[in-house]
Amino acid sequence: MRTGSLAERMRPQNLEAVLGQDDAIQLLKGFVAKNFLPNLVFFGPPGCGKTTLCLILAETFKARFEAMNATSCSVKDIRAFGDLARQSMVPHILFMDEIHRLNKSQQDVLLPYTEKGTFVLIGSTTENPFFALNKALRSRVQLVKLDACNPQQIESALLAACETEPYSVEPEALAWIAQRVNGDLRLAYSVLEASAAMAGSLAVTLDQVSFCLRSVRMDHDRAGDAHYDVASAFQKSLRGSDEVAAMYYLKRFLEGGEDPRFIARRLLVTASEDVGNADPMAFVIAGHAFRAVEVLGLPECQIPLAQATLYVARAPKSNESVTALGFMGELLQSRPLDPVPSHLRDAHYQGAEQLGHGKGYIYSHNQPDVKQRFLPEGIAHQHWQKNQSPALNRKRLHELLDQVFANQEWAELDIQDLAQKMGLEVAHLRKELNEMVQQGELEFKRVFKKKF
Repeated sequence: MRTGSLAERMRPQNLEAVLGQDDAIQLLKGFVAKNFLPNLVFFGPPGCGKTTLCLILAETFKARFEAMNATSCSVKDIRAFGDLARQSMVPHILFMDEIHRLNKSQQDVLLPYTEKGTFVLIGSTTENPFFALNKALRSRVQLVKLDACNPQQIESALLAACETEPYSVEPEALAWIAQRVNGDLRLAYSVLEASAAMAGSLAVTLDQVSFCLRSVRMDHDRAGDAHYDVASAFQKSLRGSDEVAAMYYLKRFLEGGEDPRFIARRLLVTASEDVGNADPMAFVIAGHAFRAVEVLGLPECQIPLAQATLYVARAPKSNESVTALGFMGELLQSRPLDPVPSHLRDAHYQGAEQLGHGKGYIYSHNQPDVKQRFLPEGIAHQHWQKNQSPALNRKRLHELLDQVFANQEWAELDIQDLAQKMGLEVAHLRKELNEMVQQGELEFKRVFKKKF
């Protein structure tokens, strides 16, 4: 009976045999040539060769090798290895798998050993080390980025395994493994080994491979970089009105096991930040999608999430709420607080009248057409820059024109009133109307006729 997994039996024994890491191999060969091995942290996706490179370096430098996992080791274990290395004349390498899981005290205990060179620390992580490691430890190690293997490299490695074992495998089955394992060579070996066990003495088929791959999820760690990368791409696709990309990232979220509540929150954020009052219904629909997630759960809530995703992606966009908040924040930081105008101050207490509070205030419901100043005098003319998109202007303009032309074929337009309702400069509105005439949506002969 064979011992060890196929991945273990196929593990490269030297740097030249490692697949797909040309830049890292070149760097490590330089260290070997100078007989110098610094503290290292390999970071990259699962199955890209982090452990393999550490084992090769230990063998190359004839060092005593100790492997620990950050989830199970203690400060006592690290110190015991440090004491052993200090008393020995042989170089020692401490391999810390999942180094991102070390807590602060565990990371801190490594500092004197890495500083004095008591042993060489080699860590591996699937996380971004700039987030996962504290600055003190990060400054004492050389970060080495490893990439996922591409499908061609994985298929080549699987072909080599078939010759070594030997396995008989249909070509399309090998290609399917290479495509579906997300660059994880170790997983590819495991799927091949399991499929070969199912096939027995027969050739491995595509159906057998598909059966062994059925539980393989897409590369999506809900706590790691992939989580935030997909979230960022999802929101930016919504903001950029790319409904196809937004649906792709939504489905990628769902296939990767993402919490649907997180997805619904991203939809709510985008509907408010990036659609806003250009189409307030986007926020309503996103809110109902969130409610559907809570009431229905998976898998039924996928449809409301898809509905909301399409609506938010297709909706006209406006970030005026964000712009206005930012503008006012900068304004408040740039000057002393201005006094509230006296006519707006609270006048519902005894003595307020003697202070002049409320004097001159006009009740807007009684006199809606009378203008009065609401901002403090020192900033009376301050306003954020309105940066409404053409899609927003045209959609809102269509709605207002529908009201104007509700009962008449031709109508005279009150440009001033329309501009005020849309929050546009008159010149900007005239430009919109001229474009609609040129595009055949309106006809103009001193008065307008709607044609859309």
